[in-house]
Amino acid sequence: MKLSISHDPRSDGQGDGAIAEPLYVLKFGGSVLRAIEDLPAVAGELYRQRRAGRRIVAVVSALAGETDRLFAEAALVAGAVSCRGVPDLVSLGEERTAALLRLACDLIGLPAEICRAEELGLRTEGEPLESHPAGLDHSAIEAKLAATGLVIVPGFVGIGANGQRSLLGRGGSDFSAVFLGGELGADRVRLYKDVDGVFDRDPARDADARRFTHISWEDALEVARPLIQPQSVVYAAGKALPIEVEAIGSSYPTCVGPVSSEARPLSPGRPLRLGVAGYGIVGQALAARLRHDPRFEIAAILVRDPRRERAVPPPCSLTTDVGAFVSAKFDIFIDALSCDHTGAALCRTLLTRGIHVVSASKRVISGHHGPLSQAAAASDAHLLYSATVGGGAPVLETVARAAAQGPIGEIACILNGTVNFILDRLADGVPADVALREARDCGFAEEDCEADLNGADTAAKLRIVAREAFGIDETALDVTVERLDAEAFTRIGASGERWVQVARLKQQSGSLEASVRLRPLSAVDGLRPVSREWNFAVITLIDGRTLSCSGRGAGGPATAEAIVADLYDIVRRRDQAAPGTEAPSRIAAS
Repeated sequence: MKLSISHDPRSDGQGDGAIAEPLYVLKFGGSVLRAIEDLPAVAGELYRQRRAGRRIVAVVSALAGETDRLFAEAALVAGAVSCRGVPDLVSLGEERTAALLRLACDLIGLPAEICRAEELGLRTEGEPLESHPAGLDHSAIEAKLAATGLVIVPGFVGIGANGQRSLLGRGGSDFSAVFLGGELGADRVRLYKDVDGVFDRDPARDADARRFTHISWEDALEVARPLIQPQSVVYAAGKALPIEVEAIGSSYPTCVGPVSSEARPLSPGRPLRLGVAGYGIVGQALAARLRHDPRFEIAAILVRDPRRERAVPPPCSLTTDVGAFVSAKFDIFIDALSCDHTGAALCRTLLTRGIHVVSASKRVISGHHGPLSQAAAASDAHLLYSATVGGGAPVLETVARAAAQGPIGEIACILNGTVNFILDRLADGVPADVALREARDCGFAEEDCEADLNGADTAAKLRIVAREAFGIDETALDVTVERLDAEAFTRIGASGERWVQVARLKQQSGSLEASVRLRPLSAVDGLRPVSREWNFAVITLIDGRTLSCSGRGAGGPATAEAIVADLYDIVRRRDQAAPGTEAPSRIAAS
């Protein structure tokens, strides 16, 4: 169906191809990656950076203690006779971390590639255990960046003149990241540490330690040892390359660059208390994800049946009393309910009281966005809902970035993970009833998934996308919908082809066409094939330029990560609004 919209032809641009994204080099060391339990937090940080539209090179160290263990094993075998083969063994620590981090990224639907030492082409000079970078072959890492936008690089290791692996000395992953940033022309180089920036003394030992907003390369060599590897600072100074230092989730990093500022006390904000409505697949995944995050505390959980068996023990008592839940003291309400009537009522009540809302309910947002946004504006509260569309695929953020570049002409998406999973399994020859049962067993489909099969779920998501892209009232948008029913299952099975459910918004002669249709993949232009429960969206501007994104469109971990990203957005907004907050002059909070 069509909805008339206005468009100013004077704003049209000319151009084609993908819209350029800035490049960030981010380094995660052993103080951040202490154990496997820390991987979700790092994957979450990478997800937040990717959904903000940044290409990422993530440099990782070995998990805490791993390098020492591998050096000790080398000494047991070879003693002090030769160090020629030691880098081959010791660098396995970084490779293990890279492989584990890629698994953690995949769990939340974040595509990533690994670029190992031999592929990376980071050439070194000097002794095998204390070498320094001398050159880089850009081709492999740039090809992998073009494929996924996120490349994980094992730090600390390069290739010597003899073609053998070499190590960059203790703390060498810092040097890896800074060198890659300089050689690749990165827009940002950021080192994540277990302290929130550079202090005038160790904040773990001295509660009166003061934090620098800016510190010069020269001063950092004196103050920031051993927080930052000195060789990396010397290299950065020689390249006039600023380095950022922060903890995961920080609103403002310390900038290591040309000048120093006065060190000032840092007053960290208190943890934000969360009220969660719904403790099913998404609610439990959220609780598991936040278990080790000191910035948030789940203070209240509203459920329909507290006696139901759950895989993740709740971090606080469960209640069925809506009044008691609303009266609990929390800062942010998270709507993970399957009942949109209750969810909408709670959202409006709590927004009116000035409590921020993060919603995962596409029916609530598509049907009640107007009054909810008005309530949020009136009480100076935030209403965020990234998880309503795309799950772990940052569709709404990608649409917003595209709209900031110019008028959007067309959006084509795969927006329903349940349906895409079923269609993928049909292409494998699996009967429809078996495919549906598998989707339920994997946690991609509710017991009652009629809204998925009849297209209502996708239509609701498409209306939310239409508001973001074109600023329209989503309740006024008619969407033409094709059902996945018995007749469609028969037609698809007989075709022998892979089919997709295509959600499309298209400007046509001053009107907006909106549809959800079943099509053979071979008959769809511009949509990248994604398997199982993954989602994909491509946004095309009127001038021909494009932006795209992909991610897991169903399942607890992916949806929970989108919620967590919204929570961190609220933390950042709180920190930016804090009295006396000093933002670094050259750094946008990110």
